[in-house]
Amino acid sequence: MENEVLDVIERVSETDEFREDLDMDLFEESILDSMKAIMLIVELEGVFDVTLPPSEMDREDWNTANKIVLRIKEKLDEK
Repeated sequence: MENEVLDVIERVSETDEFREDLDMDLFEESILDSMKAIMLIVELEGVFDVTLPPSEMDREDWNTANKIVLRIKEKLDEK
């Protein structure tokens, strides 16, 4: 599951540089911006069949690959 999430981040961000440091701040490093974050949410919802309401998407909770993986794991555990 973790690799699938990382693959989605890579597709949306069009880079794999975050894989060297999964705690890298994706927004500070300009890997993600607001538009790519929305694209990432839509893509993750489709791939994992989960709902990620924007109201639950505080940037600080989604600014690293590790945090994104953890959030998807939590959503999958809720199913």
